[in-house]
Amino acid sequence: MDDAPQLYLSGMGMVNAIGGSVSMVSAAAGAGINRYTLSRFVDDSGNPIRLAPVPDEVFDHPDWALDEGDFHSEPQDHAIKMALHALGQLAEQGAFPEQAPLILAMNEPELCADCLPLDKFKANLALSGHDWLSPELLRSLHTGRAAGLEAVAFAYDYLVETYPQGMVIGASDSPNNYTRLRIPEQQNRLLTLGPNDGYAPGEGAAFLVLTADPARALEENGQIIVVHPPGLAREVGHWFSDEPYRGEGLDAAFKAALADYNGPAIHSIYSSMNGERYWAKEYGVAMTRSGDRLGDDVQLVHPAEHYGDLGSATAPSLLALAAFDLLKNTRAQSHLVYSSSDAGLRGALIVEKRPRAMEISKGEAV
Repeated sequence: MDDAPQLYLSGMGMVNAIGGSVSMVSAAAGAGINRYTLSRFVDDSGNPIRLAPVPDEVFDHPDWALDEGDFHSEPQDHAIKMALHALGQLAEQGAFPEQAPLILAMNEPELCADCLPLDKFKANLALSGHDWLSPELLRSLHTGRAAGLEAVAFAYDYLVETYPQGMVIGASDSPNNYTRLRIPEQQNRLLTLGPNDGYAPGEGAAFLVLTADPARALEENGQIIVVHPPGLAREVGHWFSDEPYRGEGLDAAFKAALADYNGPAIHSIYSSMNGERYWAKEYGVAMTRSGDRLGDDVQLVHPAEHYGDLGSATAPSLLALAAFDLLKNTRAQSHLVYSSSDAGLRGALIVEKRPRAMEISKGEAV
């Protein structure tokens, strides 16, 4: 419906192995830069596991005095500092509203052995001066790679009318822990020495501000980004299930995302694929069944090949990169973003570029 609430992108911040901002990551990925490296962690055969770590200098910020609580680990330390780095970019952009809710994407319980406790995250947000985020309105979604898209759905369902000026979604994830790596290692999924069908876990954070007010949206050459409602679905045959894997969850998510969309043709698909052949099946099913809506010339973008598998930070990172490309790319008007979690959640949404003046006038006419 034309008078339904609409969310726009108001700000974005990012850090991962290949860059310290959305623009840096986009440029590095466009240049084909890869930051996979052999880590200190080894598999059961003694082979070093490939990771994509964030450079050490990111964690040496002189103004960060953390509340480490009763227990403090490297993944928690890195997750807090990467989040502060990315959230600081939102503050620099002036994108934040007062007392904004924050929806934090996190990994599935199966992969959350050393996840950052919410109380600890709240304490360090307050210490670092991010008092524009309301601690009472901090929520977490433990659904993995697709959690960031579920966060957008949560924003549409529960926040857009109450907090129209803005809400924040995002994630910060570090896999640097044997407990965290143990499950995918036992599943023979991690990239080690030589070519194999595995992936490289990566560190990273990405946070975005969404607003229902087009006047507050991030603007480039008079254009702003619409973040359409996502389609969410479940794949019953996931990594922790004994059910057969048919790839129908992503197909359902694609169809839901495309159902009410009547905008410009999709230029590119930003994908959570991480190098494992496993994920190609569901993509093939979804493309076959939604091919009439996507066209033959659509391009596939999977930036994990540059910065690794970012876990819970996957979807916010993809969303930011897709939006950034739209603002810079005169040939593209819309992209589809999708992300698939190990425990079955599938999410897809469309980001679309529109004239800011047109969106403001539409709002005034309602």
